[in-house]
Amino acid sequence: MCWCQFLRFAKGQMWQRLTITVLRALLVLSLAPLLHGARKSQSVSAKLGPRAGLKGNSVRLVIDPSVLPHFTAKSPSSIANMSLSPWTYIDSSVDSRLPKHISNAQCLTTGCLSPQGGGEDRGLEAKPIKYEVLVLHRVLKPSKKKGRKARKQYIFTLGTEVITAGCTCVRPTVIPQG
Repeated sequence: MCWCQFLRFAKGQMWQRLTITVLRALLVLSLAPLLHGARKSQSVSAKLGPRAGLKGNSVRLVIDPSVLPHFTAKSPSSIANMSLSPWTYIDSSVDSRLPKHISNAQCLTTGCLSPQGGGEDRGLEAKPIKYEVLVLHRVLKPSKKKGRKARKQYIFTLGTEVITAGCTCVRPTVIPQG
């Protein structure tokens, strides 16, 4: 094997390790906003599928509150009210999901408000902005022990949910007929 073949092989191995490391970091970073409401020193174990490429099928996530995003002074409801396609938030709560509470936007108008303040402009449509987020679902782990002494244990499975983040104005879709 010549030097050039060895260098190509080593570069490929290094690239593969770097890719796996970056993907792991992205997974942790994408989970951080979902755990925003977490208390200090909260840790979560997440069970990943067999295709995740990790040695053990589970990963321990420890969220440091100091790295969580800090929100601006404007509340989400004030942004929704200033929009030309205003919306309101509806909360959904699932006890076995992390985060337990997720807010979904619901458009208040079918058209968009006129910037001049003359009511709805029917030349534009208010459409929801959809966004896919990662969530953890708590599932009861099957117990190997039978009887009263068996403790309930849970595992977390990684999943996705589509949420509505807000509403925006778009031109109406026109489909020409035959």
